[in-house]
Amino acid sequence: MASSSSLSTRQKIYDVFPSFSSQDVWRTFLSHFLEGLKSKGIKTFTENRIMRGDSINSELEKAIKESRIAVVILSKNYVSSSKCLNELKLIMECRDTLGQTVMTIFYDVDPSDVRNQTGDFGKAFEETCHGKTEEQKERWTKALNQVAVIAGEHSVSWASEAAMISKIVMDVLNELPSMDFDQLVGTEDHVAKIKSMLRLESDEVKIVGIWGSGGIGKTIIARALYNQVSTNFELKFYKENLGGMFRRISLDPISLKSHLENELHSGILDYRDMKIPDLQEAQFRIKHQRVLLILDDVCSEEIQALANLIQCLKFGSKVIMTNENFFTLMHNGIDQIYKVAFPSSEEALQIFSYSAFGQSSPPRGYLEHANEVANLIAPFPLGLKILGSALRGKSKEEWTMAPAKLKTYVDVTDIEKAIRFAYDGLSKNHKTLFLSLGDSFYWGKNGLYSLSAVNSYKWRDWDIEKGVQTLADLALISISRGDGDLIMMHYLVKLMCKRLTSFN
Repeated sequence: MASSSSLSTRQKIYDVFPSFSSQDVWRTFLSHFLEGLKSKGIKTFTENRIMRGDSINSELEKAIKESRIAVVILSKNYVSSSKCLNELKLIMECRDTLGQTVMTIFYDVDPSDVRNQTGDFGKAFEETCHGKTEEQKERWTKALNQVAVIAGEHSVSWASEAAMISKIVMDVLNELPSMDFDQLVGTEDHVAKIKSMLRLESDEVKIVGIWGSGGIGKTIIARALYNQVSTNFELKFYKENLGGMFRRISLDPISLKSHLENELHSGILDYRDMKIPDLQEAQFRIKHQRVLLILDDVCSEEIQALANLIQCLKFGSKVIMTNENFFTLMHNGIDQIYKVAFPSSEEALQIFSYSAFGQSSPPRGYLEHANEVANLIAPFPLGLKILGSALRGKSKEEWTMAPAKLKTYVDVTDIEKAIRFAYDGLSKNHKTLFLSLGDSFYWGKNGLYSLSAVNSYKWRDWDIEKGVQTLADLALISISRGDGDLIMMHYLVKLMCKRLTSFN
């Protein structure tokens, strides 16, 4: 469905740019397709798409060039619009020059009609070409010939449009580069070992702890585990950054117990952000179904507060808890604990290389530089990701200067060195935004930041959302666009924010 392409180091603002005829698909296929992309956290350019003239304005041109994937929805009236044809011409140029991935959807049109400009599709094309120069027509024809041979989904081949959209969304998701590059390095081995400890095939209730230093990848392993096994459970809930809750709110043990139980009941039963209509019925369902519960960054007080809820689980339910402190897990009766070890030097270089170059090993001419830089910090995946992201797209001269710069950071941990290196490379506006996000001003429910709250803060007439995306590209924050547009910041990054604020 997609053309093959190499990963460009050019900064991408959007994951997907859809090119379409609003006359054919705006109120039908497209609305469901865009909702499907949004549900998977895929950032799609959708602004100002209904009103179309003949030319592409600068905003539209910039959006096309700064999108990782262009999805071309070829429909009966696609070629009735000069703007659609100009979009297509630019998309095919970006495919050749920038390595942009192009995906095609043939919506009630035959690919051969697109390729040869025949049938009703061809008639509409000829009408649009009337009065245009021969050179313009040739450019449009070339773009149509090129896009028509890219294998794509054909709507007439599907009995269900919903099934087709689901397939296309997954194809888009699989085509996007992973933002958790270290998922590709060693995570599968960790997940396989934890699955063995859980004994997923048994009806025994199992509680397993995941233990390791901050920034070593416990959360990523827990996410990958959840994604792999959650379909085996009738009820499931992944609760990230749980420990931050206890540190932010002051509750007595009874109130904390009530607060957490209510949150987990609502989360497990998918009543998140809603009041449970019948608490007794909720408790009954949880006790009588197979439940998967993952509690990330859980502290001792929270484990104790949730003891009753966990003890009531049956039918092969499984609970996974992550924590940096081995004794927190052990002293709360969790005797099966998986230790997340540091990645090997080879794995560390891979993690670093994925972040810096988008591939598993440094390209020719950068191997020595990459090894030197990566070896200056301990092999924490978080630090390697941030440092690699900060050097992405930099010149060899900047790579050569990086080791000396890192050595100037004293009295800080290795992860803090990586954060400081990335911070020092930011513009003044980005630095201010980063420190602001590290401040409690933006803290919302469960220690997450609301992107809408950040956007509502009119700051120096600067495009804050693009600034936020830049910080995400540097792995200083992450954005969950499929869950209410929430910004997350690792607590180690927050701590460094506080140190940097005190320096300024």
